[in-house]
Amino acid sequence: MQLTVKDIYELQEGLSELANKELPVAVAFKLQLNLRKVADEYQSAQKLRDKIVQKYKEKDLENGRVRIKEDKLETFKQEIDELMAQEVKVNLQKIDINDLDDIKVSAKALSLTHKILKGEMKDD
Repeated sequence: MQLTVKDIYELQEGLSELANKELPVAVAFKLQLNLRKVADEYQSAQKLRDKIVQKYKEKDLENGRVRIKEDKLETFKQEIDELMAQEVKVNLQKIDINDLDDIKVSAKALSLTHKILKGEMKDD
């Protein structure tokens, strides 16, 4: 499956949320396989993102946040956007959306994981 780094960030967040749910064994297994593969790509992208931040940061703030140099904001944004647009090929397994039918899943988690969901919700 061809994904952008932005997709990887979204999948990481969505799959992490789903991983905390009580799921059927087959779904949980697919989810864990996908999460591991996504986590590998996420870590690679995060290392590069951290390098870009370090390159343009002005200083660390008390709350753990970083301030980017004002005269470098546009260049910083361009490099981050370029990173997020990079494509990676990841072999992920699709999860049938109906397998999540009895699970309380947020709309946000569904939105973040839509790239690996297949099928349509069945009507009751």
